[in-house]
Amino acid sequence: MKRLLFLIISFVFVISFTLSGCSDPDRKGELREFLSANEDAYEEAFLEPECEFSSFIDYIKLWAEANSVDVAFEGKHSLVLKNNASKGFDSEPDCVLMCSFNTTDAPSSKIVVATAQTALLGPVEHGDISLAIIEHTGARLTGIEELPVEYLAADNLINLNTGSNNNILTSGPVAAACSFRNTGEFKETTYAQAFAITMSMPEYTDPYDFAKGKSFPNPINTIGGFLASSKSAGKLFDIASFESKDHNGYTPYYAKAVIVVDSNNIESFNSRFEKSYDNMESKFEDLEAEFEYTMEETDMPKNVLSDDVSGNLVSLMYTLNTGTCLQDEETGLIYAASYLKSISTEKGSLNLKMGLRTRGESYLDSLSAEYETTAGLCSTDYNFKKTGRLWRTDEKSSLVTFFTGCVPQQNQAESAVSLRNYENDLIAADLPDEDMIIYTFEKGDRKTVLENITNFLDPSVQKQ
Repeated sequence: MKRLLFLIISFVFVISFTLSGCSDPDRKGELREFLSANEDAYEEAFLEPECEFSSFIDYIKLWAEANSVDVAFEGKHSLVLKNNASKGFDSEPDCVLMCSFNTTDAPSSKIVVATAQTALLGPVEHGDISLAIIEHTGARLTGIEELPVEYLAADNLINLNTGSNNNILTSGPVAAACSFRNTGEFKETTYAQAFAITMSMPEYTDPYDFAKGKSFPNPINTIGGFLASSKSAGKLFDIASFESKDHNGYTPYYAKAVIVVDSNNIESFNSRFEKSYDNMESKFEDLEAEFEYTMEETDMPKNVLSDDVSGNLVSLMYTLNTGTCLQDEETGLIYAASYLKSISTEKGSLNLKMGLRTRGESYLDSLSAEYETTAGLCSTDYNFKKTGRLWRTDEKSSLVTFFTGCVPQQNQAESAVSLRNYENDLIAADLPDEDMIIYTFEKGDRKTVLENITNFLDPSVQKQ
């Protein structure tokens, strides 16, 4: 690996040496060549899908040294490079460029990382420019959780991501959390045999990433749906417990229900589980991911949930509307979505929590009203807590007006909002007044993206 990096960095150094401060249109062509060189070097260095972030940091640090760029911060999951302001331009607005490196799919990160690297050196004259490169572990935003906030504070922040279209996101979603609670007491069971139904998966998943082939089944929904369908088919069983494990902001990766089945229903119960397993196996085969989903005999529990709590739990699993809750059939734009965050039956009571995200207040209120009705029908207490909009940048800011002016927006009020988890959600918690956007772009348009960012960072262009 070290020998390979030496050869690559030698190649990059030659390219960086020729990147000079020539005028348009020579500069435009020069930047495009430099972008291609960065992509080629990146592709040579990272051929395999998986890569340790430490190896990637070593590569970027060599690149930075060859291009006289300072390393401002180095962490286990993040790296910040800085291109100091040109002489006489210290008072110009500073900017943070941000991009991610996916350690489970390194080649897919090539386009956005190479574009960000080139943009860091793009303008001849500029204020301070930083490049924050953060690690993604699958879908989990590992790097942004580590990066000190002072390295993100700037007049402007541009988060670069590839996507299925070119878009400028200027706002996060309106978010909320709700819970369904049913207090009760344990009872003794009259049924014969206990089983533990368990589902787990090793990968972090973003519950609001609805891209085809990326939507992982939710273990709570999977087991809960199995129990609900079994109850509706007349199978006799008690629920002793139902618990889950999750990472904040992500779909639960583990769930386990312990049930006690009537002796006359054991064979048919096993048969129904086999069908449920086959369904999950088909989904995970399409996702090319590992999973565990088992139903195994276990020790008899001392007690089980009361009939009221057990019945209401099953009713919720059968009735609750989760996933994509409101979507435009023509455009495919999702207006409201939710997911089951956690479930617990500690001390015989049910506590089910959900996460909600919508594009606007009215959609959130409508979805909450639906859940309140569902709670009433299932005889459970309902609690709703609105978080508010996770982040928003003033539409009149220079950052927004520039990029919405050069990147055509359709149905801007709706398309400018993202339901997905992005770093901006966490950044805004510490820097609520910072102007920032998310710039998603098709890989074929990366050269235009580079030009747009370079023009924004160049004071001479801004003052024209």
